[in-house]
Amino acid sequence: MKIDLVNKTILITGSSDGIGKMLAIELSKLGANIILLGRNQKKLNNVYDQLNTSTSLQKHLIIETDLNTLNNITADEMFIAINQEFNDIDGLIHNAAILGTMTPLRDYDMSIWNQVIQTNLTAPFLLTKALLPMLATSSLPRIIFTSSGVANIGKSFWGAYSVSKFGLKGLAEIFADELESTSPIKVFNFDPGPTRTNMRASAYPAEDPNKVKPTFELLNCYLWFFSKESIESNENYFEFSDLSKKVNST
Repeated sequence: MKIDLVNKTILITGSSDGIGKMLAIELSKLGANIILLGRNQKKLNNVYDQLNTSTSLQKHLIIETDLNTLNNITADEMFIAINQEFNDIDGLIHNAAILGTMTPLRDYDMSIWNQVIQTNLTAPFLLTKALLPMLATSSLPRIIFTSSGVANIGKSFWGAYSVSKFGLKGLAEIFADELESTSPIKVFNFDPGPTRTNMRASAYPAEDPNKVKPTFELLNCYLWFFSKESIESNENYFEFSDLSKKVNST
């Protein structure tokens, strides 16, 4: 799928690895300005060096921050820093997440629980809330939350991660209900399914990674979210298996 992202500005959380890194590099090739958000400066610099800068108007930005410590004040400071470089934001992709521990709830460590809920659920809420003014001025604004199979059915040992994804699904639905009738902002929640990432390897250490799809196979799904076709969609929640069929049939 090919779309024009020239002059579009897209912020991607967790953009130093995996899906976020792939999206940053590939969307920049389509002309987008990329805001890289992550907590590892060295990795962010590495991705930054791979971003396309072939158009004279194209520019990118690194924001080094740990979502585990994000609060109202630091989120507002982030808004100010971004607003100094860009007039608006056309896309906000909530990709960053941490797994926590795979253990029964009765044994779950409270400090790890808090970190997972903060990073996976509270931080996306704070970041979205802070950046809404810049999204509202875009002509085709998109907010994309990243879901998971454990956001729909409670599964043993997935603990705080599963709870955070249940919560994120609800958060996306509420934002969609509040925003889509009053603004041009479209909100989507996307479950990429099994994908070859470091998190997947941690959750399934015995799995052969070569039997899991690479991150690049997700690209057309994300491009569809930024297409004009998605404006007419009455659906907000998509799974890779269904959306990829939809994208490939158009």
